Amino acid sequence: MRILFFIHGLYGGGAEHVASILLNHFCEKHDTYVAVHNFKAPFYPLDDRVHLIDDRIKWKFWGASRIPRFVKMAHTIHAIKPDIIISFLVTGNNKVLTSNFFCWRKIIVSERNTFKHERSIKQRILRQLLYPFANKIVFVTTDDFKNYLFRKKSLLIYNPAFYNIYSNYDNRQKTIITVAPHTRWYSKGLDILLKVWAIIAPQNPDWNLKIYGRIYHELPDELTRLSHERAIWAGWTDNITEILQKTSIFILTSRSEGCPNSLIEAMTQGCACIVTDCEGEPKKMIDNGINGIIAKSENIDDIAEKLQSLIDDERLRRRLSAGATEKSKQFDKNAFFAKWDKLIEDVAGK
Repeated sequence: MRILFFIHGLYGGGAEHVASILLNHFCEKHDTYVAVHNFKAPFYPLDDRVHLIDDRIKWKFWGASRIPRFVKMAHTIHAIKPDIIISFLVTGNNKVLTSNFFCWRKIIVSERNTFKHERSIKQRILRQLLYPFANKIVFVTTDDFKNYLFRKKSLLIYNPAFYNIYSNYDNRQKTIITVAPHTRWYSKGLDILLKVWAIIAPQNPDWNLKIYGRIYHELPDELTRLSHERAIWAGWTDNITEILQKTSIFILTSRSEGCPNSLIEAMTQGCACIVTDCEGEPKKMIDNGINGIIAKSENIDDIAEKLQSLIDDERLRRRLSAGATEKSKQFDKNAFFAKWDKLIEDVAGK
């Protein structure tokens, strides 16, 4: 079977990580292509059997404005002639669906965030109009899956755990970390986290906050104003598992989320986790008080109070750590592959 992925890039990020392991899995059984329109060398390891296509628009129409993206995508589809197309990010799903009107190939679109994540009115309208033309739609949040109008076309598949479970809670440093690129600071609630830290830091001088994630340019003024000497912008790291294994607390203060890889990674590595009940899946991935703590979304005082309770109680942190590693078994990578394999077979057979 010939499979064609469309994705904006493979140079870092949670969705790109998931796409990379799917591509490596599919190429074992299928002729697998990935068209990347923001082309850079893949950040995550990519099997040599995966055909990497530079799908940038390199030519102009009538020597003036660039051609529409969906025209370039349609050209790629005609060239590859795939049995199934997979569009892997919402920013490209509408364009891929539009391009497929010229080709009429079977297509799966994948939502990597909640429907309630802020999108432009244009994107929302196009999604309502175009998504019914997909053969299947993969969701990562329970609410979107349950509430989508065309239930027979929808499927819920959580992101997988990438790393082996590490359950030893000894020798943890007094460190609180989160993972988020600063370009997505608003949706990731980094301003909320820094306001919480302003309350927590003075009474906990032996604790530090570290924020991991790509820093592409200078911090926005909002974050610069809120920065604290013990809130460390640690940037990108290739050894996040080693860092998580030494970390006491992982925190996620997002305004909206899909199925965050960073939370799954923190749970597999035995961090005591605290999340907010924001729009999206984190509040369903955590059983409050058993394998993590759930605080009120955008409520600075409530988040600070619950974070302080974790700092004060090592026995609680150890109990939540044990619960987190046990819960993380639900994100088994083999089960993830099995669901995608069945999805491919079902769509191909229709």
